[in-house]
Amino acid sequence: MKLCFVASIGGHLEELAQLKEIIKDYDSFLLTEKNDFQEKKLCSRTYYVSHINRKERLFLIHFIKLWIQSLYVFIKEKPDCIITTGALICYPISVISKIFHKKVIYIESFARMHTASLTGKLMYRVADLFIVQSDELLQYYPKAIYCGCIF
Repeated sequence: MKLCFVASIGGHLEELAQLKEIIKDYDSFLLTEKNDFQEKKLCSRTYYVSHINRKERLFLIHFIKLWIQSLYVFIKEKPDCIITTGALICYPISVISKIFHKKVIYIESFARMHTASLTGKLMYRVADLFIVQSDELLQYYPKAIYCGCIF
């Protein structure tokens, strides 16, 4: 089974790094954003996409570019499952994966204890398994699985 781990830079990627025991047991690769910092090597292969900000003027153009980059990575790697902690970069490859009948697992950030995130609202409709780390979030995501703090 080939796994695709997806996370934006910062806290989302740090949370994903906590899954290193799972990562090392599978043929896996990482999809993340380009940044100026050297991050830990999580997977044997890493693909970088451009960092986008929802508030920037050219957001739509950058978002379309993200879809194209995600499709390229999906076609090249053909993952069986996507595991993601967010944020926005996870949405295109997750939707593409669902079109090709692949599994998607979304883990809502442990920083979200009381309110739903924008990425969570989008991914709730896409994910086959939606995991929350706060039981308060079950009011927003009734079909989610509450696992407590997993990071």
